[in-house]
Order: sequence, then structure tokens, then C-alpha cells
Amino acid sequence: MTPSVVAARIAIALIATAGASAAATGLPPSPGPIVLVDSTGKTVARPLNETIVLVSLASGVAAPALIRPVYGADGRAASGVATWQSGGSVLFTSADCTTGAHVYASTHAGVRATAQVQTPAGINLHVGEVGPATTATIQSILYDTGCTQVAVRQNGLLPVVSSVNLSTAYPPPLAFQ
Repeated sequence: MTPSVVAARIAIALIATAGASAAATGLPPSPGPIVLVDSTGKTVARPLNETIVLVSLASGVAAPALIRPVYGADGRAASGVATWQSGGSVLFTSADCTTGAHVYASTHAGVRATAQVQTPAGINLHVGEVGPATTATIQSILYDTGCTQVAVRQNGLLPVVSSVNLSTAYPPPLAFQ
């Protein structure tokens, strides 16, 4: 047999094996890992589930961020696109939501504590440090609606070690590829 015939037979055997593997699982062979990309085509994160993604920050930290579907004018979800979720809160030791940021400890095993808050500049992801939760004297809380002064001693918190504006760093719409 000529080398080209041998190469053709090997290629056919490899294709048949891949087809058999795909048929056995009921899924087509995956071309690569699934990732979330932003509107510029930049890879943003890896999916943890359908609404939680792991964003890799510049410091090498993988932090969970929440996404939600994009809805059209008729109230129906648009197919294949998502945006950043907000609605969390960040607690501060200062009275004006500027210093001493803390987030509630995560309930997901092995995942950092985070909070996402809508501000006039966009949706910000606040990432807590790794370790046991602590107690702090909180003087203000940042919500999507703004900063509210409080006076409370709160437990189950982690100091914020990193923050990123998701809306500007990874502009929506977002899509899995």
C-alpha cells in the first residue's frame, strides 16, 4: 500500500472512532471548552452552571459572577444572549460606602464570596478574601439604589480584596461559545 492509502485508512478509522464515542454518549464531540464571551469577542469566564460563571481577574483570582437572560420589549428572553446580574449589597465600615468593604461569605463550596451591585458607572463585582468569615462593625451598605447609613455589628463577612466593573471590563451582551 502507498503512504497516502495508509494515511487515508488511518483518518477514516479515527473519524469512525470519534463518531462511535459521540454516539455512545448521545452528544457530538466537543471542539473545546465552553466559555462566556463579551460583545467584543473577548473570553470573559468559564461556566459553573447556567447563571454562575467564574471570572478570572488580573490578580489570578477566579471569582463567581452572576448572569441573567436579556429580555426583549415583549418581555421574552432573547435567545443566546445574557447580561450581568445585579441586586447584591456590599457592607462598609465607613459611613459613606468608601472604605472597609465587606461581602457575605459564600454558600458555594470552594468558591469565593462576591457581591454584584449596580452603580451609575455599571455593575461592579466585589470579591472577598479566602478564609473564615469575620464580624465587623458596619456603618453603611451599598445597594443598587445607593448608599444607606446603618449602625450594626454583622457576622459572616469577608473583607473585599478586589473589585472590577463588569460592565466596562466585559461589556454585554454576553454569550456562551
